[in-house]
Amino acid sequence: MTYTVISLSLVGVIVVFWLHNLLRNCFCRSFCILKNRKNNNTIQKEASILSVKTIKDKEKPLLELLVLLQNFSGYHIHRKIRVWDSQPHLQRFKPDNILMVGLNEARKPKDPVFLSQGVCRFSFAFVLICIIKIVLYITACYIFIGDALEKILEDPTGFELAFKNSLFWQFGLLILGVCVFLYFLLEKIGLLVNGKTKKENWDLLYHGIATKAKVTSYKDTGALINDNPIVTFTYAFKDEKGKVFEGHDKKMIEKLEIGSLSDIEKLEIMYLPNKPDISRLSENLDDHNFGRFVQLLFMVTAFIFSLTVLFMFFNTMYHS
Repeated sequence: MTYTVISLSLVGVIVVFWLHNLLRNCFCRSFCILKNRKNNNTIQKEASILSVKTIKDKEKPLLELLVLLQNFSGYHIHRKIRVWDSQPHLQRFKPDNILMVGLNEARKPKDPVFLSQGVCRFSFAFVLICIIKIVLYITACYIFIGDALEKILEDPTGFELAFKNSLFWQFGLLILGVCVFLYFLLEKIGLLVNGKTKKENWDLLYHGIATKAKVTSYKDTGALINDNPIVTFTYAFKDEKGKVFEGHDKKMIEKLEIGSLSDIEKLEIMYLPNKPDISRLSENLDDHNFGRFVQLLFMVTAFIFSLTVLFMFFNTMYHS
């Protein structure tokens, strides 16, 4: 039953992976909103508008504001907010204008900055749609996987031979290996971040303290982005109590500037006041469109591979 177990394990990995993504994307924010309402952890801050970009020029234009505000620890950070200007004649959203924003931890790990000072609305319709999607997904898995298991139990020897002679399990293992390799490779060079790193980045950006760190060493990782090298910097800094800590982070350097790395003496970092051993370069904490694009591309690729593997599995099951 070796080849049958391998085949079913591959299908199980795919099913569990996409179920996990459904649950995470559907319910995490809703549960956080309920927790936020209970703890009442929304605070208001003044924000200064640095620049305004029009995304959609209509009667009620969609604007992207670059604002300067204080995070939960009182340190200034830059964030982008998209708003529909329902009253453009008032010219509320102009550079150098001051507006009130809210910081809501219920949006973690999303951007917690929003214009309304009220609590986030909890959408029962959204939760209901999510429940329906998950029920349909589980039902489809139960029907098709259950039918496949029933057929295998009726003739285990025949299906063992069919899976052995099929390219399905070989192709499936190859695809799984390629996806895992790509994930860790992209994570290694900083284009993808795992859940733990996302949480740390969010905490650093919105609860962190900014300071200048002294560069103690640097090393070329050998990775390239748009022909520009990725360099790992090791740095030292003092926390508010004067205790020295060390950290390291990666940074993309223009290839024309690679020869002047020795001139970089200090870098701006952010660290957690209660855990100073956790720190990163400030520029790496902002949202990067290219990083989000790579993540989306990876998920689309994984989805296509998943459909291909499942098609080969059921093709083997019903045409063997």
